[in-house]
Amino acid sequence: MKKFLICAVMILLTCSTCSAENLQFIDAMDDTGYYYDADSVASFDDGAFTVKMAVIKASLNRMYAYDVLITPESRTYEILSSQILSYDTRAVIETNNKRRSPQQYSDKSEMGQMVRLILYGE
Repeated sequence: MKKFLICAVMILLTCSTCSAENLQFIDAMDDTGYYYDADSVASFDDGAFTVKMAVIKASLNRMYAYDVLITPESRTYEILSSQILSYDTRAVIETNNKRRSPQQYSDKSEMGQMVRLILYGE
């Protein structure tokens, strides 16, 4: 069932009109999938970069989209803005443009996996 759900979400993502152009799968847990938009990665001279992320909760029919600033040197990420969308229609339910304070991430977290994928292709 889990594999079917992941495949269904991935097919819907590739066929959708989501604002993300090139969603790359990071990981999944139960009915939640984690993705990043490879076309949105923008690097800075200090090693930090911005990226668009998507978290999809299939059972809730919700997609959570985030603009994130990641600083690998200090292992922190900062959510710059976010949206909650209805997954099937992509209708925006809520938008939050309030910048949040930086948070630490570990190498084994979904964020740590995403950073490794973006920087090293692992």
